[in-house]
Amino acid sequence: MSSERPATNDEEPIVTCSELLEQIEDEEEELDRERALYGNCDVDTCTYSQGYVRRQALFTCTTCNKNEQSIGVCAACAYHCHANHDVNELYTKRFFRCDCGNTKSGHQPCKLYLNKDPENTLNKYNDNFRGIYCTCKRPYPDKEATTSDDEMIQCIICEDWFHSQHLGVSLPMEENETNQMDMICQACVTKYPFLAFYDEIRGVITPPAENNATCLLSSNEKNDEFHTIFLRDGWRRRLCRCEQCSKLYDELKLTPIFDDADSIQEYEKQALAQSENLDGDKILADSLENLGYTQKLEVLRGINEFKKTLGDFLREKANGDGVLTAQDVTTFFAGLQEKRQERQRTMFMPPDNCKS
Repeated sequence: MSSERPATNDEEPIVTCSELLEQIEDEEEELDRERALYGNCDVDTCTYSQGYVRRQALFTCTTCNKNEQSIGVCAACAYHCHANHDVNELYTKRFFRCDCGNTKSGHQPCKLYLNKDPENTLNKYNDNFRGIYCTCKRPYPDKEATTSDDEMIQCIICEDWFHSQHLGVSLPMEENETNQMDMICQACVTKYPFLAFYDEIRGVITPPAENNATCLLSSNEKNDEFHTIFLRDGWRRRLCRCEQCSKLYDELKLTPIFDDADSIQEYEKQALAQSENLDGDKILADSLENLGYTQKLEVLRGINEFKKTLGDFLREKANGDGVLTAQDVTTFFAGLQEKRQERQRTMFMPPDNCKS
């Protein structure tokens, strides 16, 4: 005999287990997304000794940036050396060495790694380190924005973030298609004109053989119109690898970017694998209890918060009338989302509708 109580016209609909599980799965997908970004972070070890790290989660401290010098610090230094500072997340950046404790951070010493060089001369900084993004040069989050529905997409070359409405081109029609494509902004295509030949709209480049002898671009007409382009997953394997093009990539310092290992997808894959080996409860208790301003390992905090909140919620319902309504579940997940949004208001964390 079924124990489900039918709803009358005056009662709220009863929530089924499948409906509750579906909403829990949505929450877990969000946690997985954050785990993919921050699973590689070590909150106790500065990455300075690793040199210019191929890709890592970075943060900028505006408290230490009194002379308007761009500064980037690793996750560990953001936690140990810049606690209670005004710190913003920068998502991930490539080939960057931690600035904490050098001349850019003023008189703020690094607590995790002493005797750093005065400056990391190979570091590259863009507007993101000053808290502004896109061609509109607006902060994120933008408190003056009239809408929060516009997507932000990261250019894989310059690593700046752009509002979709400021790209100058329409997004691919299907949302899933956009998720599977990389974007190169108009400024980067103009700077590196040969990239225009790989525009998906042109559809003239065929998959090359490795180290092809004949240049694949020589037969293509010259393109004088440059605009933002989208590239499908696997586009790096379609790049011409002739001697002339390979030399050009080296001269422009693009060779590492054109390696499959550079992709954010590969970084997230490694981060997910790394985080699966972590004891989330132990790390949360030992290292993350006082994070506050940063989400560098937000997923580990989030998982525990979710478990506790859900447990309290179900116990409260069990001690009451034992009936779980649709409004109960909506209120529960709205509360979790509100907490996440409150944390995101003070930091840069790509929201659900960001693409990279």
